[in-house]
Amino acid sequence: MTTKNYQNSFPLPDESPEKIDKIMSETYFGAQKFYLLTTALELKIFDYLTEAKTSEELSSILDLDPVLTELMLKSLYELGIISVASKNGKTHYINTTASDTYLKMDSTYSKSISISASFKSIGMWVNLSEMMKSSKQNVVENVFFPELIKIMANDCKVWELQKTVEYIYKFPEFKTAKKLLDIAGGHGLYAISLGMLNENLDGFVFDIPPVTFETKKFIEKYNAKNVNTIPGNLFTDNIGENYDVVFNSYNPGGKNPKVAEKIYNSLNMGGLYIIKQIYQKETHDVEDTLNNMEWNFNSFNGNGKGTLRYTFEQDLDFEGYLSHLETLGFEILETKSVSEISDFDEELTPSIITVAKKIK
Repeated sequence: MTTKNYQNSFPLPDESPEKIDKIMSETYFGAQKFYLLTTALELKIFDYLTEAKTSEELSSILDLDPVLTELMLKSLYELGIISVASKNGKTHYINTTASDTYLKMDSTYSKSISISASFKSIGMWVNLSEMMKSSKQNVVENVFFPELIKIMANDCKVWELQKTVEYIYKFPEFKTAKKLLDIAGGHGLYAISLGMLNENLDGFVFDIPPVTFETKKFIEKYNAKNVNTIPGNLFTDNIGENYDVVFNSYNPGGKNPKVAEKIYNSLNMGGLYIIKQIYQKETHDVEDTLNNMEWNFNSFNGNGKGTLRYTFEQDLDFEGYLSHLETLGFEILETKSVSEISDFDEELTPSIITVAKKIK
């Protein structure tokens, strides 16, 4: 082969494939971890590892391939999800505190419902080409939200609920409050827990009727006799009046100026408006862009979604919302990132809690 023949047959491209290969490698590795965790949960591996077991013992109990079982356990250990211990010269695997707390199906703090929901969301990407060629699927709020609040209840009670409630408790206005509204409160766990801290408080959870039907189950579960529900639509219906505290956490009206005005009118003078919301901004981060893409896989029947994740038409951004509250007659007492009060760094969905006081 002459040099000319070689050059004509194998010309070097202008750029190496390093960047493409790296993306594909990371994607493939991510998919491997996804299916590893999905399968481990399906097989209830963590339920069996409350006590130390060898891979041979586990594969025998579950009738699994012994080689794949050993490699699965080794992978989970290398991911930091389970621990190893040597016993009688053999390697035994056992849950870490975190996997014992959050990954067992029967744990009080099991995140299995939330994790299963995440796996279901990932499944939507399988049909991406079809979704891109067809019109968006409409989400029916009366069906979607009653199911969503079960996932949100499962998520919040494992950490954020306790940290948020402890934060609110420091405000003197809360300690003397008599009437609280948890607007679009869904599961009602915030009203329930705040009502436990202030036993003189009457709490009301306002949400659409199919949701309040589910809220009543949580109220009954926790025997919260000082918490009731108000069925209604926060955009169109009366939310009540003479509240000392209004709590507003992660709901579609949380950044809407008209809903804010309605809340202002419902509060007593000196009352607190506590808002916990995600204020999404346009970024050049690929994770944000992909999440925004997923947010646009479907649309709601009633409330128009914005392009950015967790935004709706007419929403204000963080600065605009605070300015609107001040215009209405609120004084902003404090704003903090939720990660700051919860000691929990949440990079994908950074949220902010704001405490405002009605002063005029």
